[in-house]
Formats: sequence, C-alpha cells, structure tokens
Amino acid sequence: MDNLLYERRGPIGILTLNRPERLNAIDYGMLRDLRAFFAERHRDFATRLIVVTGAGRAFCAGLDLKAHGNQGPWQPGAGPVQGSYTFQEDIADLVVQMRRCPQPLIAAVNGAATGGGLSIAIACDMRIGTEHARFACSFLNLGVGGADVGSSYHLPKIVGAAHAADLLYSGRIVGAVEAKEMGLITKILPADEILPAAIAIAEGIAKKASPLGLRLTKEVLNETVAGISLETALKLENRNQILAAQTADANEAISAWHEKREPQWQDA
Repeated sequence: MDNLLYERRGPIGILTLNRPERLNAIDYGMLRDLRAFFAERHRDFATRLIVVTGAGRAFCAGLDLKAHGNQGPWQPGAGPVQGSYTFQEDIADLVVQMRRCPQPLIAAVNGAATGGGLSIAIACDMRIGTEHARFACSFLNLGVGGADVGSSYHLPKIVGAAHAADLLYSGRIVGAVEAKEMGLITKILPADEILPAAIAIAEGIAKKASPLGLRLTKEVLNETVAGISLETALKLENRNQILAAQTADANEAISAWHEKREPQWQDA
C-alpha cells in the first residue's frame, strides 16, 4: 500500500498517510487502502494502540480534487448520481471503520488537517498537534454542505455545539493555539517531538491497561458518546468488568499492584 506506511513498535502501530506531494489528500487509492487497513485491525490482537500521522508537512488536506478532475465526486458534472453516491458512502464508511477499530487511535497532527483530513483526525480518540497544525471544515467553501464525513457528529462531542457551529458554518482555518483552547487537540509540540510524544502516550496506556480491558473500554466509550441511557451504559460496563475479570491479566494486575511493579500482560 504505497498510499500508507505502517510499522509496529511492540504493541504500538504507527500509520502514516503517505502522499506528501499532495499534502496527503485522499484519492480513490488511499481511501481503499485506509478502509482495508482499519477493517483488518479487528483480528489484530498484537497491536494495542495506533498512532495516525501524515508524511511531510501536512496531516491530510482532505479530498484530492485534482484526482477527481478538479471536482468533488458530489459536484455537478462529476458523473452519474449512483457513482457519486457510492463514493460518498465509501468515504463516510471510513470513519465508521475507524470508530469500530478496537485499538484506540491517537492522531499526531503534524500540519494541515482540513476537510476530510479534519474528519479523520476527529475520528481518532485523541489528538495532539504541532505549532503548524491547522484545522478547517472546508466543505462549505466548495459549494456543498458544511458537514461531511462525520464532522457534524464528532465535532460537537469534542469541542461543544457552539465551537462546532462556528467551524462548520464558517469553514475558517483554526490554528494550533485556538484548537487547543477549544479542546480539538490536547497538546502543542515542536514538529520533531510530536511523533515520539504520541508514541509515548500510547506506550504509557499499553503498560497500564490490559489488552482486553483496553478494547472493552473503547467499545463502551463509543456507545456512551453516541448517546445511550445511564442504565444501558451501566449494563455494558458491568458485562465488560466481568469478562475482563476472568482473564489471566486480571490476576496479574492484582499481583503487580501488591508487588508494586508494572504488570506483564499475557492475554491479547
């Protein structure tokens, strides 16, 4: 998959969007590879967390308009409605695959994250950025609706309804400092420190959380953020706690706590 680079460092996966000459903009090939990548993670028990970043000076500049004849597939003249709608469904399915991915995703936003690139960043569980990070819901600027690829769903949950409305209605560019103030990213770091920092966050989580416990936590967090009743959330939490308690890792965690050492996880 030339559009993507992937490497493993122990339990941590590092996914790099790899079209730097196009600011990692999404074309058909990258979209296909991204969907396949996240679909394959469901049976990848060796990888515990995944860091997502971009090659070069951008995270992802959204849809590659040049790859679509200078028009988005949803714009007039892009082709039959059926084909355009199929592409729209496919790119929307990417964020579904990301949220279904059992590994927590940490976005290391190294530059522009605009349009679909913003949607990829906010589909991750956590985001940190460089001082060069830039964010924009640029769909409205292209003559279509301001909300696309899950932005109207994820943004209000991350930054609140008022900030989300500002970004979706205006399409304006938000710099790193403002993004941190509104909660879109949690840290601002120099460019050469961001990937090591994201990996360090992932490694810290991997040391503290058992493999099954981490997967179950993301699963229930997805459901509660989506909007369920307290009673339903408690039922999911109760189920997860009993499932996790039956593993060898649960016994190891208790032993490690008593012995004041880091746990050595067994289950994957």
